Amino acid sequence: VCKQASCGDGFEQPGEECDAGDSNSNTGACTLACKNPICGDTFVQPGKGEQCDDGNLSNNDACLNTCKTASCGDGVVHQGVEQCDDGNQVGNDFCSNQCLSPTCSDGVKNGSETDVDCGGSCGKCGLNLQCTGGLDCTTGYCNAGKCGIATNCKAIKQATPGAGNGVYPIDPDGAGAQQPFNVFCEMTIDGGGWTLALKANGAQNTFTYAAALWTNNATYQPQFPDLDHNEAKLQSFNTVPFNDVLVGMEHPIGGGALVLKTIKLPGLNRPSLQNLMNAGYVATAVGRNAWKSLIDNSSLQPNCNREGFNSVPWNVAGWPRARIGIVSNQENDCSSPDSYIGIGGDGGQCNVIGYSVGDLASCGGDNGDKNLAAFGAVFVR
Repeated sequence: VCKQASCGDGFEQPGEECDAGDSNSNTGACTLACKNPICGDTFVQPGKGEQCDDGNLSNNDACLNTCKTASCGDGVVHQGVEQCDDGNQVGNDFCSNQCLSPTCSDGVKNGSETDVDCGGSCGKCGLNLQCTGGLDCTTGYCNAGKCGIATNCKAIKQATPGAGNGVYPIDPDGAGAQQPFNVFCEMTIDGGGWTLALKANGAQNTFTYAAALWTNNATYQPQFPDLDHNEAKLQSFNTVPFNDVLVGMEHPIGGGALVLKTIKLPGLNRPSLQNLMNAGYVATAVGRNAWKSLIDNSSLQPNCNREGFNSVPWNVAGWPRARIGIVSNQENDCSSPDSYIGIGGDGGQCNVIGYSVGDLASCGGDNGDKNLAAFGAVFVR
């Protein structure tokens, strides 16, 4: 029979890829256009393993460019449906088994979290929860993979070099009977790690030299552990061992954030400040210029310069003395001092009585007569 050749006549002609005659089918082995079936021809060929065929090369819609139906776990993100797809069935990584990105409230430890819904990029973890560093913890301290409470601010700084200034809980006796308490940690000056112990307002008489708070184990306003203008004697005064003391003063006394000028008193090696204050005179050797740097335009008499802790040059009532500071005299001895810079000061001559914190100078100070109140802070490390 002589007929014009055509697709579907059962004979493969030039230009045709196949011709199965009446068996041609867009879902079979040869399409109605006499083409071999391929993924992307818009026809679903189940015999070729196709599940779908949308005729495009997009790999993030409902039909992949492999002609497989998009599903969670195929490693390809289905736009508008899936948030992620990492191609695995691990539920605690950066993509859940439901192809949802981890959140800080999904009840699963995933993403960068160190424990369930905390740590990493989420909020900080509470006590005894898992951590990789102190920044994961509300306490600022991570020990052996668990959030804990450090013994002092230096321990926090050593464990977490990036820890910033702020109030942290500490527990100086560790597992002992003493309860943890909050304290401000100074983390920037001289390498940081300073534990706040005392704040004193020179305009008040709370911390004059004779005040019992210097030598007893009572606390004063421990509810104010932050570095602010509220006077306080914190539990750290009685319980934190140290080698160095940081003395800070603010003059004039401000009303906002406390701004201190500081000096370091090194090499003391004491079990507590309370112990030091009951030890009699303990000398330091930073020099009068260091003490004078605590207060701008300060003044001291030129001689004596008895500096350190429990400085009482002339143990007669009414003469200047300082718990932490320097006491000076215009005469070449320490028998009649009339000036001091320090914290825990009192006394005065030449008809002037000094403040509990600040600078008193009369009868020949090197920068004239002064009677300046300051706000003082004492840290240990």
